[in-house]
Amino acid sequence: MRVFFAVKFADYVKAALIDRLAEIKKHTLKGNFTEKDNFHITLVFVGECETGRIADLSKIIDNTVAKLKLTPIKANIGGLATFARPGEELLWAGVKTEPENILYNINKIIFDELANFGIKVNDDIKKFTPHVTLARKVEFWRISSKDLNQIKFEPINFSIKSLTLMESVQEVTNVTIDDVERRYTKIIYKPIYESKF
Repeated sequence: MRVFFAVKFADYVKAALIDRLAEIKKHTLKGNFTEKDNFHITLVFVGECETGRIADLSKIIDNTVAKLKLTPIKANIGGLATFARPGEELLWAGVKTEPENILYNINKIIFDELANFGIKVNDDIKKFTPHVTLARKVEFWRISSKDLNQIKFEPINFSIKSLTLMESVQEVTNVTIDDVERRYTKIIYKPIYESKF
């Protein structure tokens, strides 16, 4: 199974992000836009993992919450930016918190805990940027990725009240369009374990 540590959102945050995407789409030619139920903040991507390690990964979340003595965290989604990746541009919105560096601290503790449990991951702490992915393979219309401040994006205020272990699942379905059968793969993120605070 393919897993990662994340902050998942309440429905009102996901609905607000869908509203913001409607405005963003006016400035794009195309893109693979994130579906409503897949919005999240990735804290640490673990990757392929044996089912037998889920108990350890769940314990890592509990240990992180306990070590940092986490209480609800005020957060804000806003500020559009892009990551350039081979063959694509990824559009995201930044996440700010109060206290300011808490997501970085959570990221670091999770990495430390993974090492304590002997679980190796390929991520690099230095590359961590708290964000919400809005679209992959995005192409802008009449603006460049350097002019994203031209896109209206009202900030979204919310509270982080839990950390979640998520599984990334590929759901494959066959769809028939105009008598042509096509295979469609959809990525779904399922919560496996959640530690509330």
